[in-house]
Amino acid sequence: MKKIAIMILIIFMSTLLLTNVGYAIDIPLRVVVNGEEVKFPDAQPFIDANGRTQTPARFIGEALGATVTWDGNAKKAVFEKSETTLVLFIGKREYEVNGQKKQMDTEALLIEGRTFVPARYVAEAFGATVSWNAAIKTVYINMNKTGKVENEGDTREVAGFIVPKDIDLVVGPGTKDSSYEATFTINFLKNDVEKQKDDMEKILLQKFSEDTVKEIMSVVRTKVKDTDVIEERYFYDKKTGQYMYMPKSWPLRGSTITLYIYKKGVVPF
Repeated sequence: MKKIAIMILIIFMSTLLLTNVGYAIDIPLRVVVNGEEVKFPDAQPFIDANGRTQTPARFIGEALGATVTWDGNAKKAVFEKSETTLVLFIGKREYEVNGQKKQMDTEALLIEGRTFVPARYVAEAFGATVSWNAAIKTVYINMNKTGKVENEGDTREVAGFIVPKDIDLVVGPGTKDSSYEATFTINFLKNDVEKQKDDMEKILLQKFSEDTVKEIMSVVRTKVKDTDVIEERYFYDKKTGQYMYMPKSWPLRGSTITLYIYKKGVVPF
């Protein structure tokens, strides 16, 4: 009887685990623009073979405040807002922003008569910041340039970065009139400095290239004790075209490491 009871318990736990895994997989993919979830009444967004979120063109365009038209002969979707015109071609990685040709790492798709476009490229063409929270399968698009902080469950959005609420690393937004959009600060008086560094690396990777983040963290990790010194550094990320600045970290008790993320287009020297 004891063996039978153990087998029943094993089968029950296995079934429970499989059920939980299936539930996690079935979490719907969401797109949130300026804190509001975009509703897709029929065709739903999905992750394509290149790891990009594809969304129905009209709904993502309208959520960003753009008008969307479809040219069936040329097989292209045209998004227009203020002085910006974005053109995406079905099945092509080349696209245009105000007539300037650019390249993306995926392509627009035509599926069952519906045009799907990569959300990141559409949003960034109109000056938005984009981030991805894999845990809740959510794309966050922020058109707000004031550095507003958005709350979402156990995370918050800071200038396009998704930041867990329960970490000691301090991530703050820039102000409307400042030249930077966000700051990251590691404080040696707080708990577990190495975890602060790990959190910093993970959050920076949401937006910047792996090479840039690796360069930044190679400098950050040289300061093991608060008495260690880091000389001031500038960094440049080719992926976003943004500069970053790390001022000198002095050998004082309670010293910090701070990274300033400049806004796009700002050249600090």
